Amino acid sequence: MSATHTTTTEDSAGETDTLPSGEILTRLNAAYAQQILETISTEAKPARDIAVECGASRATVYRRLNSLQEAGLVETEMQYDGDGHHRTVFKTNFESLALEMTVDGLTVTFDGAGTGHSSIGARPSASGD
Repeated sequence: MSATHTTTTEDSAGETDTLPSGEILTRLNAAYAQQILETISTEAKPARDIAVECGASRATVYRRLNSLQEAGLVETEMQYDGDGHHRTVFKTNFESLALEMTVDGLTVTFDGAGTGHSSIGARPSASGD
């Protein structure tokens, strides 16, 4: 039997900081980031298990998890075993993620599982760069 405690990344006002869309996409494009999200999408897991499943070093997994947590895509929980041992586990903090490109710019939206984040990127330049 284990107990679970959830830690959120909300600020003191209860709002989660969002990053610009370009930054979220950069974090999602980092090596192993998408594999990590797939690995923890259905079940919270410790970094050690994530590293094994993704074939990445634990250091790399922790860097990606921290980056994804800053983006609001991952949250942590503390799991307590019946014998008093505890460990941090990671899980996704969204059910869906959508990318929309309009004349107003790029928007990344992810929601579900208690989130409702939206991030708008920079408006495209007039020169098309």
